[in-house]
Amino acid sequence: MKFYTDTSYEIERNEAGESISITWTFKDYSNYEIVQVEKTIDADGNTETMDWPSISEDDLVETRTATYNIPEADRTTLAHGETHPHNHENEIAFQEKYMKWWNDWEASL
Repeated sequence: MKFYTDTSYEIERNEAGESISITWTFKDYSNYEIVQVEKTIDADGNTETMDWPSISEDDLVETRTATYNIPEADRTTLAHGETHPHNHENEIAFQEKYMKWWNDWEASL
C-alpha cells in the first residue's frame, strides 16, 4: 500500500500585514496514484505536463496540524505569489522565509 501526505498552510497576519504564525495541515492518505496533469507555469498562460498525486478523500487516514509562532525578526508582509503579474524577487524572498519557518519548526520537535 502506498502512503501520501498532502501538506497545506495558512498564515495568520497582524494588522500591519506581517506574518505572525503559520499553521500547516497534514492529510495522510492510505492510497494514491500518480497522474499527468497540465499546470500553468507562468503569467503568459504557458502550461507544462507534470506528474501529480491523485488522491481520494475516501482514503484519508488522518489529519494533523502544527502551528509555528513566527519570531518578530522573521516576520514578513510578503506572500506566496498566486496573482499575476508574478514578482519573481518577492516570490524567492517569500520562499526563503517559508523555508526558515519550516526548518525552525522542524528543529523544535
